[in-house]
Amino acid sequence: MKKKYFESVDHPYYICALDYRNSSAGIRALHYLCHALNELGQESYIICGIVNPKLRTPKLTKDIINKHKETKRIPIVLYPEIVHWIPLDLPIVARWILNTPGHLGGDSWYDIKEILFYYDKGFLPKRMNAEALYIPTIDRSIFNNEDNSEDLKRNSVCYYANKYLISGGKLTHHPNNAISLCQDVKLTPKEIASILRGSKLLYCYEPSAIISEAILCGCPVLVAPTEYIKQFKNVNFGSFGVSVGVDQEAIEYAKSTLKEFNKT
Repeated sequence: MKKKYFESVDHPYYICALDYRNSSAGIRALHYLCHALNELGQESYIICGIVNPKLRTPKLTKDIINKHKETKRIPIVLYPEIVHWIPLDLPIVARWILNTPGHLGGDSWYDIKEILFYYDKGFLPKRMNAEALYIPTIDRSIFNNEDNSEDLKRNSVCYYANKYLISGGKLTHHPNNAISLCQDVKLTPKEIASILRGSKLLYCYEPSAIISEAILCGCPVLVAPTEYIKQFKNVNFGSFGVSVGVDQEAIEYAKSTLKEFNKT
């Protein structure tokens, strides 16, 4: 759309999100997108209760909505895949598929008029067309293996399972003394990074950003080969430092490919 000097004619963005929390990469993605749009000179607002004060994510208000109506600016409303209704009756609706549709709630199919985007193509059902929309959700100033005094003497093992446990899964693949990084354990990102920087293995029971966080911290990852994980056969868990399996061969593969990651 052509810019005008004396008035704004761009579409503002309304992004529907859950309250900000570090423990969910999907929620972070929605807030980071709102922040990024504002940093790039667009006008973007978040629809939620709690925001991250470090981000430019102003909350949407009735006054803002009325102002856009008065100036005849038509907003673009973005919903995550978990929203199963359209709270705002507006003509341009976009949907960001951050997980398999219907897996965490919401519909498994969307109205033909909705503009669809996906975060990871592995979450996109067959015969559903969408465009890629990826933004980083991991703070590499926290999750890294730089100047790590624990790197050569890693002794601990940790595990992560959140949606897997909610689905009724059982923790059967990691050692009994493994450290839990599950969301019911209240840890800050820096505390999680510290544990990963001192761990020799992370057992993960589901697709999660913590896989990438672990690899960035120099910790190889084993994806537990459960019935639950089989439904994500199209999800790319990465090429370096991660293996689907928990036997010795899987461990050696994760460790050896992590060395290749460190060279990149």
